Amino acid sequence: MWDSKLFKAGVAILLLFLIILVGSRITFVFQPVIIAFEVIFIAFLIAGALYYVMVPLVDWLVGHKVPRPASIALTYLLYIGVITLLVIIIGPSLQAEFTALVIEAPDKANELLQAIEGLEDVFVFSKLFNLQVLSVENITAQITGIIENALMHILTSITYLVNLTTSILITIFVVPFLLYYMLIEKGRNSVPTLVTNLAPREYAPIINHSLAEMNNQLASYVQGLGIVCFLVGVLAYIGFIIIGLDFALILAIFVMITNIVPIIGPFIGAIPAAIVGLIDSPLMMLKVIIVILIIQQADALLIRPQVVGRKMAISPLAVILIVIVAGRLGGLMGIILAVPIFTVIKIISARIYEYIQIVREKAG
Repeated sequence: MWDSKLFKAGVAILLLFLIILVGSRITFVFQPVIIAFEVIFIAFLIAGALYYVMVPLVDWLVGHKVPRPASIALTYLLYIGVITLLVIIIGPSLQAEFTALVIEAPDKANELLQAIEGLEDVFVFSKLFNLQVLSVENITAQITGIIENALMHILTSITYLVNLTTSILITIFVVPFLLYYMLIEKGRNSVPTLVTNLAPREYAPIINHSLAEMNNQLASYVQGLGIVCFLVGVLAYIGFIIIGLDFALILAIFVMITNIVPIIGPFIGAIPAAIVGLIDSPLMMLKVIIVILIIQQADALLIRPQVVGRKMAISPLAVILIVIVAGRLGGLMGIILAVPIFTVIKIISARIYEYIQIVREKAG
């Protein structure tokens, strides 16, 4: 038992955790490391997502005899051009809606309070909710308290804001370089070569096979999720335009962004649209809810299965459980990364199980 590989591996893992626990108590040593890791992690995360978006076009250009550095440069220029074109097309409308929103915000807030008060006359709402807590005085007091707390927090967190701004600027500067080297190294097959050189010869094939499978799964997820979010945003904009909802473009973009979050994203994205609809009238809010429900059903039944496909092979119930656990452990970031991380863990577990079965068959 004491000489077994499993026991030694367990002892090594426990020692590693012990070192991390003791080291974490030494703040002046680990705090800079943690900050640097956070900056690098976010940069790698963004660069990784952009990598899966750009790599199909880069590989296509390389397949047509274009050198990889030139393919990467052309891909950069193409995506920058597409983004610029989108800004030119939707920029004026977005600016007009944002300006109108800023100007009309006080009036819209008063209209919202009046709409909430008007719900007291609706039998269903008066029975389901205690709208006394939604009185103008209570809501005004709560909003005032939130604003005061936010201002106090900002005034006492200047250092945090400076550090956050610095981290964002560093991330923006680092991401293009990380993305470039990821795309370059992909053509050199650096990871398979590294695994072949470092891993034992008997393990190298299965490790490379597992890494390739992870890469394909993550590529399918990221690319499919991007297409799904874009289509959902377009459908939301069309639906909001049809029902005559104010600030349709801003609200549709918000729906598109929140759709990145599994399960709860669509509900988060529907909240601002429903509030704007309620300001107009309860009937408009009902129309907004109907539009959102139609879009989400189209997403769940038609768009997502066709675009993402069934390559992820994860049941909806499993996704819900994974998201709940990940949200409890890692917050919003955990929810966003839950499905990819679970996919990687599932592939690793499957390959280990297959290897154990092969070893048992040989031993038998």
